[in-house]
Amino acid sequence: MDIGLLLHTRQIIRQEDAAKSFEHLWSDAAQAEELGFDHIWLGDSVTVLDKARGDCLTTMAALAARTDKIRIGAVPMLPALRNPVLLAHALATLDVIAKGRIILGVSVGPVRDYIQRQFAACGVPPQEKAGRLSESIEIMRRLWSETTINYDGRYYKLSDIGILPHPAQKPGIPIWIAADRNENGFKRVGRLGDGWVTLAPTLERFAAARHKIDEYAEQHGRVEKCRATALFAAFNIQTNGDRARDEGWQWMERFFEQPKERLRHHFAIFGTPQESVSLLKGYVEAGLTAIIARIASDDVRGQASLLLNEIKPRLA
Repeated sequence: MDIGLLLHTRQIIRQEDAAKSFEHLWSDAAQAEELGFDHIWLGDSVTVLDKARGDCLTTMAALAARTDKIRIGAVPMLPALRNPVLLAHALATLDVIAKGRIILGVSVGPVRDYIQRQFAACGVPPQEKAGRLSESIEIMRRLWSETTINYDGRYYKLSDIGILPHPAQKPGIPIWIAADRNENGFKRVGRLGDGWVTLAPTLERFAAARHKIDEYAEQHGRVEKCRATALFAAFNIQTNGDRARDEGWQWMERFFEQPKERLRHHFAIFGTPQESVSLLKGYVEAGLTAIIARIASDDVRGQASLLLNEIKPRLA
């Protein structure tokens, strides 16, 4: 069981001195590596001002230069916002800089007005974003492993194109695909994913989706290539479960600046260590291999200690 930490970056560029705020991010990343997290993660958004962040690729490169061992990822990353050749080149360069530590958790993006407007602003018709994501994954994979490629897709057409450098990881950077309810999303994971990222809030939904993905992966002869399964969840762990729930939701309301009723789509694991282990063990038995944790507390070090020392060993 790998456990990764989501680094909070929305607040950074809201500060008057953004450069100083980025220094806190470098410290957070160093602390995550010191504490023993397996990976760190950034979000990805461009024109969504109430969720604005610095560019994830640029920030990942800086993180790669400031860490030594911890893996670095973006989730949910939106590749369809970008040209796949340029993105493949940037990511390959980034993986070389990081000495093979980059990982991606990619997504089509939710069907919400602010997301649709973001795609339109970047020159991508929103109705094309799913198809463009699939073609982008295919193109990047081939550019990372072949000298030159030809590609004749619906959205992209390439003739005798290659890039250098290739990623340090062979045959390329792992791509986990987010999918939760959409059948086409499960098909995409099975056909193209190195893994699956989910927010499935119930074990029943998780197990059913994992089963579907396995069936689709088997149709493409990829069952063993698509085993990685990551749960994206918010955590607040306390010896007193009620206190964990109260503190966790208060933190979420402050961070997202929304009432609890509008945050129900987040999968929150707020409770005692035993309650958390009991919940997660079912997921592990159904195929869970990794956790991407948003720590819903100002005490990151204390929460990390509980996650890494009390919960992780009991999920092995």
